[in-house]
Amino acid sequence: MTDLHAQIDVLEGELSNALVGGAEGISKRVFAVLRLTRSDGTTGLGEASPLPQYSSDSIAEVTRELQRLADQPVVVDPLASPLQILLEAFAVHPLREVSSRFALETALLDWLGHTRGEPVHRVLGGDAERATVPIADLVMTAESSSWEASTDALLADGATHVKLKLGADLDREIDALRAIRKAHPKLPLRVDGNRRISIDALREQAAALEALELELIEEPVAPEHWPSALGLPLPFALDETLRDAALSQRLLESGQIAAVVIKPMVLGGLRASFEIAEQAATHGARYLVSHTFDGPIARAMTAELALALQTEPAAGLGEHPALDLWPPHRTAAIRDRQIISHSVPGLGLVFEEEPDA
Repeated sequence: MTDLHAQIDVLEGELSNALVGGAEGISKRVFAVLRLTRSDGTTGLGEASPLPQYSSDSIAEVTRELQRLADQPVVVDPLASPLQILLEAFAVHPLREVSSRFALETALLDWLGHTRGEPVHRVLGGDAERATVPIADLVMTAESSSWEASTDALLADGATHVKLKLGADLDREIDALRAIRKAHPKLPLRVDGNRRISIDALREQAAALEALELELIEEPVAPEHWPSALGLPLPFALDETLRDAALSQRLLESGQIAAVVIKPMVLGGLRASFEIAEQAATHGARYLVSHTFDGPIARAMTAELALALQTEPAAGLGEHPALDLWPPHRTAAIRDRQIISHSVPGLGLVFEEEPDA
């Protein structure tokens, strides 16, 4: 058995650019960094970064909870399976907050990867060949008048998949989407309503949305309007709804859900993410991974999850303003808007200086 000693640091800062969608209006981002260290110096990093207005937990709650890990060592058996290590750690250190659970799972698997000399995606999924997963870029403006120019700029910079946030003014937004589709007929294009579109507006514009040949329409309406929305011929995806197990199950059982968007920061980590992916596959839905404007530790872990799950749709792991709050870093799994298999141990994340500096 091995003792891992916990250290928790907080990193925070003001964002240089505004966020969009469910994070609209947020000007500051705060991250709790969990470091698990063995006596020989082998370290695993985890991150808890609940998103205000979106996550079910708060940075104050998760920081208090993670601090308790410093009261006694996290004892692990390096020879046990990854699942057994996680189960035993959580049996001794039960964590209630979803971001806390993701942080501890990430730190344990990062440490295990370094100990075994394997990247986390192999620790999770074995040595099978891993296909490359594309990354979708998010247009970081709510102003639909700027969407076409922003999309052109992303494509000129190498983007291959694009996502936009809907709901402020659906009529104008659809006009902007038509212009993008006309200019880029084959572009994989997805939209996210963050539950802000009324069911009447969605019905009225269903034909126009269908004609756009969108890859996915994420969370268009409020939960109570899902039953009405399912009758429309649109490629719906679940995101926030995944936190409601009963509703998610009913919607997936309908056979009208095209995909689920797995965000381990809000779902409670890797084990919960695997369960949701299996549930989606059972009902014929695809699954992809995404972020909540997380930091680089969570981003690296989510990229490893994409490789382990072999997600087919593009991952929502594009660059965003919150990453600029961290020291310069490299992520082995992320290269040129793609998630690639690699052999760097653990998360494959290298900082030029310590993230708590």
